[in-house]
Amino acid sequence: MKFGQPPKKIWRSTQELENGYNKLTRRLNRLMILDHVWNQLIGNKSRFWVLQAVKDDTLYVQVKAAVAKNELVARRQQLITELNKHFEKPWISKIEIQ
Repeated sequence: MKFGQPPKKIWRSTQELENGYNKLTRRLNRLMILDHVWNQLIGNKSRFWVLQAVKDDTLYVQVKAAVAKNELVARRQQLITELNKHFEKPWISKIEIQ
């Protein structure tokens, strides 16, 4: 701290800390977590399953091959369960294939 500057704010409770974050920051954090977890779950299938968008509770995935589409349909519920483990409240309820 330089001379003449006001001291940094010291948080006394989690409520004060939480008020410092805005909604956009929270959404970006959730999207970064989702992207990281998605890449960890699918591994080398990322060539065929591309995460396109998230709207409300729906995850949109572009599939580049018919065989990969069949596998995604079979693993859809398992992926939703695994993704939701990383969030406070279950967020993803559907995976739509494009």
